[in-house]
Amino acid sequence: LLEVMKGLAGDLVRNGEGTGHVMRVKIDNFPGTDKEARFLGRWIVNSPLFKCAVSGNDPNTGRLAGAIGSFMGKFKEDENLSDVTLTLGGRAICAEEKFILEGDAVERELSDHMMNAQLGEVDEFPRHQKYVEIGVDFGKYGGDGSATVLGSDLTAEYVSVNADYRS
Repeated sequence: LLEVMKGLAGDLVRNGEGTGHVMRVKIDNFPGTDKEARFLGRWIVNSPLFKCAVSGNDPNTGRLAGAIGSFMGKFKEDENLSDVTLTLGGRAICAEEKFILEGDAVERELSDHMMNAQLGEVDEFPRHQKYVEIGVDFGKYGGDGSATVLGSDLTAEYVSVNADYRS
């Protein structure tokens, strides 16, 4: 039953107007409750700058780190973040307080992961159930909080549909 519900949750996001990508953010070892970890996940998937980067298949690690830093600075400013590891598409992109960007080949790999998860703009229904996979692990200085949050990117189509909408 849980797997069916997870699939339906993904389909709800996937079928949203103008959705080009579905993001799945997994938070582990969060220094707080599961509810707080879920709040961080929502903060990430609702970050306009990060949503736009995902829409453009741009593995902009600074926008992801900025969304996390914004949340932690506002709600958890005293936490030790020195063991946080960020992943995109299963590849570590930040660990031990350093970005792990090893040149054009890595950027291409990350961008390819995002392109592979992209949905067609004119498809009548989603042609696959892939996600842009994002991981945030707070490591040994974290806690027991965890969550998985889904969200969509911010596409030009979405902006156009909603900018032209009149009630």
